[in-house]
Amino acid sequence: MNKYLRIPQYEPKGFPKDNINKVQSLYRKSFGGRELTIPYIQWQMLQNPCLKERAVTLWQGETLVGYNALNSSPVILYGKKAICADSGNTMVDEEFLGASIQLIQEVLRQNKDIDIIIGFPNRNSFGIYVRYLHFPYVGDMAFWTAEAKDGIVSEEIKEFYSFTNEYEQLSWDLAKHHDFIKLRNMEFLNYRFFQKPEFDYKGYELIHNGVKHGYIIVDIYEENGIKQLQVIDILADSIEVFKSLLKFATQLAWQWNCPFVKLWLSSEFYKAALEESGFIYGEHPFRMIVFNQNLDLSKCYITLADSDIF
Repeated sequence: MNKYLRIPQYEPKGFPKDNINKVQSLYRKSFGGRELTIPYIQWQMLQNPCLKERAVTLWQGETLVGYNALNSSPVILYGKKAICADSGNTMVDEEFLGASIQLIQEVLRQNKDIDIIIGFPNRNSFGIYVRYLHFPYVGDMAFWTAEAKDGIVSEEIKEFYSFTNEYEQLSWDLAKHHDFIKLRNMEFLNYRFFQKPEFDYKGYELIHNGVKHGYIIVDIYEENGIKQLQVIDILADSIEVFKSLLKFATQLAWQWNCPFVKLWLSSEFYKAALEESGFIYGEHPFRMIVFNQNLDLSKCYITLADSDIF
């Protein structure tokens, strides 16, 4: 008998367009009966304006053993335009030994044209990524939290239902202060927020003298019977506009009977503005890793929109 155990190897393939039902079945098995709907999978894999069908699968015969989906988007990385993907919907049939390690190795092998891949693995997966695959752990993404406040919302902040082109240049402006930021062009923003099925995002823009100065995307999440206003994404052309949008969020939360407002923002550039606006850092941390290089998290502009969870 061999001294060392040989880990099985499974057949790697791409997105199983004709076997979406098997993806659904594995998801249901892996996540306690939760459902992954066909409209969501189609949105994620077939409608992305950046890169389509970026999923990796492992098979043993006709059995789907593992699945990983990459949500791709344009980014500005160290001052240059690049392609990023955040790793999501990672699932492996626990009955198949070693599939987790092979799956992530295959993700890197099949997607060498993607410049940077980020992820927020759960507790079970984190050790595999860091200990066995040696992916850099760059830090925790925890919630900034503030209490809702009564007040009259600014008349300059209005709801909108579709993005135009103003925010791509603002992304480049903010890239002067950040090593990593999603390039918020019109195609990506509309795809991410207004075309995504099963999510009820609301968008609001601050417009002064006909000029758009920033936006905020929010939704409501209920946990233990308590509603929370989540800031999914925020972008502003000045610290003052950024604070105005945060103030708007706390007042909107009050109107919607949400006691708290929560958001992610890793940026050291905005730390003081968040604290001055009454936000406290450190609740419910999510570990962040990078598959193929390192990052200084404090110099990154990362929001809830960078994770497929939200």
